[in-house]
Amino acid sequence: MRAPVDYAQAIVVARAIKSRLLKPDVIREAALAKDLSEALIALRESMYPGLGEAKTLTQALTSVWSGYFKTIRHMAKVAPGEALNVVLALEREEDLRDLVTITYRSAVGRPVEEKLPSSFYEGTLTYSVLRDPELLTSPHKILEFTEDTWAYNYVEVALRVSRDLKWVVSTLWVTPLLTTKLYNDSMEGLDSAKKAGLERLLCPHLEYKLLTSMLVAKHLDIPPRLLEVVMGRRLTVCSVTVEELKGIYEREADPISLAGELKSLLKDVKIEGKSVQEILYNSLRSSRQKLKARALSSMSGYPFNPAFITASLVLLKLEVETLTFILSSKEYKVKPSDVVEKLGLEAF
Repeated sequence: MRAPVDYAQAIVVARAIKSRLLKPDVIREAALAKDLSEALIALRESMYPGLGEAKTLTQALTSVWSGYFKTIRHMAKVAPGEALNVVLALEREEDLRDLVTITYRSAVGRPVEEKLPSSFYEGTLTYSVLRDPELLTSPHKILEFTEDTWAYNYVEVALRVSRDLKWVVSTLWVTPLLTTKLYNDSMEGLDSAKKAGLERLLCPHLEYKLLTSMLVAKHLDIPPRLLEVVMGRRLTVCSVTVEELKGIYEREADPISLAGELKSLLKDVKIEGKSVQEILYNSLRSSRQKLKARALSSMSGYPFNPAFITASLVLLKLEVETLTFILSSKEYKVKPSDVVEKLGLEAF
């Protein structure tokens, strides 16, 4: 058990992160900007180095995401050992999603054209893979590259189920499940009280991932046994077991009925809507709203625990995702009113 003094530096960093987050009126000003240049002017006083001087979307996203990853790495240096894995899980979530995307694209011969968040920071595995043309020629070469890293087991599972499906189905359903497993693994070894604090904080995020994966898998008609291959038979996420998820998945014939049945299990997200798209949109907004509320609550309580310092990074993650959406929207000429409506700025 860690003594309170072990958390002293991490608490200082966590409070500094929270104090430097953008005010809602600044985010709204950026959302209402007529173009990218005007949005960047609104964000010039942010904590992200170089954002005020950025001239292009790539430069802006590099500033935002590299700032995010560097902050996580700094927190990892001062966090006590018991909190290290969950701190790093926030970086690894992005890196894992992007690695799985790249691996699938290499298998089907499709280039990676979109701007992947972890490609903006040189400390990620994705950054290294994208800069080695030889690795991009084969999914197995990417897997070999990760062999001695935290990512190997997750990428290996993604490859195994993709081969089983003969690469004809995208990995959109796999990545959310792997994300829940990543966070669950990061909490191993913690005492029950500290793990419960982290689960309370993170469950809105993890339940949204579970819902997304289950609905997409049902839409793609993924065999139930592959859900178990990805998550394992004994995994429990936010008091929900793989056995319970698999049972509901097998019983329901379509994504809409499946969503209805999942309401009884996934209580930290709003599951409402007449279409899959509407259900996922509503659940994402509710997930982000509740995640922010839980993070603020965690940071108002006892600070000498993993949930307190993780909460500061969760708040930063929400801000970075919001800024990414705003900046990308300006680049692609989305109407400011639509940006504000899509974000639901009351949540931020």
